[in-house]
Amino acid sequence: MNNKTSIEVYIEFVKLEPGLDFSLTTVTDKQYRFTSWKYSTGLVETLDFEMLMEQIVDTFKDKSNIIKELKNELGLGTVIRVVTYVVEGRSPGYSFPVDVMKFAVSIDTLIENRRLCLWVC
Repeated sequence: MNNKTSIEVYIEFVKLEPGLDFSLTTVTDKQYRFTSWKYSTGLVETLDFEMLMEQIVDTFKDKSNIIKELKNELGLGTVIRVVTYVVEGRSPGYSFPVDVMKFAVSIDTLIENRRLCLWVC
């Protein structure tokens, strides 16, 4: 793990049972309750929360109508997640740029923030 605070931001598309598009038992013996697809910034050593949020939005902002169609047609849920790995008490400030909030509203999704403390928080 990095020795400085790191952040990962991702958008996740989730399909909850019932009505999976295919039975996962055809490819595995395990039983799963959901399937998902995730697009991530990867784990980045930074305190610049807004920059990573905007990377996700810049990638998908022109596709908001397609995302809404997929959600309706396939019964998907979406979430934008921020996972912060706090090291030695250094946590970023969290503020959401207007374009990030507009994008979340346009695709009817929520933004979830998770903070994991490593060592002393």
